[in-house]
Amino acid sequence: MLTYRCPIACPHCVVNAGPHRRESMSLERSLDWIDQARAYGEDGRVKGLALTGGEPFSDLDNLGEVSAYGRAGGLIVSAVTNAFWATSRDAALGVLSRLPAIRMLSISTDIYHQKVIPIEHVFNAIAAARELGILYNIAICTDSRDEPGFQKTVRDLGSVGETDTLRIAIIFPVGRAQRKAKLFSFRLSSEPPGGACSMASSPVVFPNGNVMACIGPPLTLSPPHPMYLGNALEEPLSMIFDRAESNPVLHTIRVWGPQKLVSLLAEHGYGSLVPDLFISGCACDICYKLLSDSRAVMALEEIFRDEELVDLLAYARLYYLQETRLAELRLLDRVAAPSAPIGARSDDSDDL
Repeated sequence: MLTYRCPIACPHCVVNAGPHRRESMSLERSLDWIDQARAYGEDGRVKGLALTGGEPFSDLDNLGEVSAYGRAGGLIVSAVTNAFWATSRDAALGVLSRLPAIRMLSISTDIYHQKVIPIEHVFNAIAAARELGILYNIAICTDSRDEPGFQKTVRDLGSVGETDTLRIAIIFPVGRAQRKAKLFSFRLSSEPPGGACSMASSPVVFPNGNVMACIGPPLTLSPPHPMYLGNALEEPLSMIFDRAESNPVLHTIRVWGPQKLVSLLAEHGYGSLVPDLFISGCACDICYKLLSDSRAVMALEEIFRDEELVDLLAYARLYYLQETRLAELRLLDRVAAPSAPIGARSDDSDDL
């Protein structure tokens, strides 16, 4: 996350970005953390670099240096933007031509962005991305798919051939959206939404060094909690990523989705800690409600003391995600200290 600075202050912004914010990641730290990420794992485990904010296009020189450095290091570079800079097709071409390292673009638009940034800017950015061969998607936030402004945005994008590129997210009432909650109308359900969460596969490094497992609403919670992975100013990213490899809550969310945490709590006698209602279509609501409750976090810690459950999670990662690391760690634990509790490691386990 390069910066909290943004030319607009949307009412639904989770990170409270806006023109009044000045916090940004220094170029020196950006490049150092890119180096650390690239070096992680003998197999080059980190493949991509996603640059976000705020609005990373608010400082084109910095964006150009960081993206070029990432690409030169073999990473696939993407960026998030609201296309404020795409005032015309020529202007959009000019900006993207200055950033040849960026090969993927996520363009945000919705009724809140459009109060300041016309959707025509998005059309210009799309046209420029097509011309330059840049992959892209369109990110739209709404409190309801039935909302007329949302439906108009979808129709407008469809008029220029954008249907398969749309990525729709339900607004969540944290950050600025919590203070502006009266603007939004949510549908509630007693059933938590299902589905694995791909967002939890992308750890985010913030300007203050905090590393979060995703850029969703849990990032607004005060650490520690299972989605807070550590601080890159206090320890190397390699240590933070290594610790995350055996984080059972994180990988349950990645494999089965946060609704699995609800099921586990209910199955193990902690049903009273499960919320009665959830925001329909918003899996982030589950994470936020559970992880903001210290009782639920402690209950999950107790549940994951079950070795058979952690073994199941390890092989689920192998089966669904083709990731071997947790299974390897489980085997090392058994070889190094067969009678030790989960997570215990002998001093010579690395030698194995």
